[in-house]
Amino acid sequence: MKPMKIIILGKGAWGSALGEVLKDRGHDVGWVEKGGRKIPSGTEMVWIALPTQAVRECLQTLQSFSGKIPVVNLSKGIEIKTGQRVSEIVAQVWPGTPTAVVSGPSLAGELNRKMPTAVVAAAVDEGLASAVQTALHGPALRVYRSTDPVGVEWGGALKNVYALAAGMCAGLGLGENSLAGLTTRSLREMTRVAVQFGAREETLQGLSGIGDLILTSYSRASRNRRVGERIGAGDPLEKALASVEGVCEGVWTAKALHTLLDQKQVEAPVARQLYQVLFEGKSPKEGLASLLDRDSRAEAE
Repeated sequence: MKPMKIIILGKGAWGSALGEVLKDRGHDVGWVEKGGRKIPSGTEMVWIALPTQAVRECLQTLQSFSGKIPVVNLSKGIEIKTGQRVSEIVAQVWPGTPTAVVSGPSLAGELNRKMPTAVVAAAVDEGLASAVQTALHGPALRVYRSTDPVGVEWGGALKNVYALAAGMCAGLGLGENSLAGLTTRSLREMTRVAVQFGAREETLQGLSGIGDLILTSYSRASRNRRVGERIGAGDPLEKALASVEGVCEGVWTAKALHTLLDQKQVEAPVARQLYQVLFEGKSPKEGLASLLDRDSRAEAE
């Protein structure tokens, strides 16, 4: 694949890490940081590595660039005011733009240290998915391909929500059995939710679903896990958020998800209890008690 001129919107930890990988692959990489108003001429692909709630405003600022070249989403969240995934935001603000998404279990710090990592690149157009795969794939980063961007985006967004719950479980000091049980049931729930919104079930069994959920729920390098842990230990939300650098996407995705679940009438007890803990004053212990008090049922439910 010939080198491309790639611009990344956002230079946080993840945008910086992926940018360096792309540079190592021989691409000409630049960044548009917060407040930037122009994408350089000659750009062949735009990658989005912004907090989800900031994506729309950034694209509107760069409106004159709409629809000209492919966009690759690296952000993992759902917009609160619309309930849209990032690819849906792109389609609305920049109509006609080809979109892809890259997601999976990948800590920026480990990518920087060139530790072995696997992710998935997805697009409805398999040719675009293949182009993104080829652009990234190489030493220490194995990139798989998918034609289910809906499932990949939902997996990336939802795992942050359930990692908050995992952190709360740890913060309450409930032990490894509880954490394993909660994570397993969270996978079942996030799969059910994602499928309701158009994902393929098998996608949630892959890197962008179970893979990312395990990493984000168990690693203390995960902001969502650490914020959840602080809340479980008794910190209010504001203090827990202030304890980590960068954006904790799971908090805001939990808020967006709450509205979507009401609209679709989807059963999601873990996500609903988490929302009540985050935004309605319920304590983590009370949220756990509500989950444990539910009627027993078949595992497949």
